[in-house]
Amino acid sequence: MDRSRRLPRLFAPLAALSLLAAALSGAALAGQALEEKFEKTYDGTGIDSLRLQNVNGPVRVGTWEKAHIRVSAVKRAKGSRAEEALQETQIRVTKQGSTLDVETILPKPTRSWGIFSWGNQAGAEVAYELSLPAGLTVDVETVNGRVSAEGRLGSLTLNTVNGSVRVESHDGPLQVNTVNGSVEVAFAGPLQAADLETVNGSVTVACARDASFRFDLQTVNGKIRSDFSEVSVEGKWGPKEARGAIADGKGRLAVETVNGEVRIVAIEAAGR
Repeated sequence: MDRSRRLPRLFAPLAALSLLAAALSGAALAGQALEEKFEKTYDGTGIDSLRLQNVNGPVRVGTWEKAHIRVSAVKRAKGSRAEEALQETQIRVTKQGSTLDVETILPKPTRSWGIFSWGNQAGAEVAYELSLPAGLTVDVETVNGRVSAEGRLGSLTLNTVNGSVRVESHDGPLQVNTVNGSVEVAFAGPLQAADLETVNGSVTVACARDASFRFDLQTVNGKIRSDFSEVSVEGKWGPKEARGAIADGKGRLAVETVNGEVRIVAIEAAGR
């Protein structure tokens, strides 16, 4: 057989393999992540609360001694449309009366079909870090991401769905809600009012040894442990609960989880 006739037959599968390799290489490149930093400072005059709405990404809140508000963020996107998604992902900051609103605007999802559409979608997230004056009321909401707060803020509300929540050195009213994640809270001063809830995760609360609060602790699949002798657990098997008061019961603590342990830890008050 003429070898010249065999060459085209060899080139066809080789060309197909080459196209496949190029497509796979493109898909690998499409998985690379891009990021863009955002940082702005806002006058805190007349602002007594901040509200943050995010979807994908962690949120970290802290206090500083300055009177203004700093919003720092890192936008990240990946996929073949990463650059476009990064441009379309916006951070909108507006003032509504005495509240500063921070909102993440994500790109609209697209749909693509066909065997050569690998990596044609883009995933975007925004990781926030907020520096706030002490005493500010804060409301944070995200869906996929952990949330943490540290410092003596005012009333604090933290909500996520898939992520843990951690609060340190807080001394104001507190409300925490998550579905898949643990909750850890350490109070710096007297426990005022705290409502902590998760579904899949443990809850740990640390407060001063001489704290005074009423408590309502509940878990379905887990144990209730406490350093305070006043906490008496009802239920040996299955759901467990504990209700009562420590000292004069001035504050209020409500904890609820389904799959996880509840732990109350006694610590020495600050300055002792």
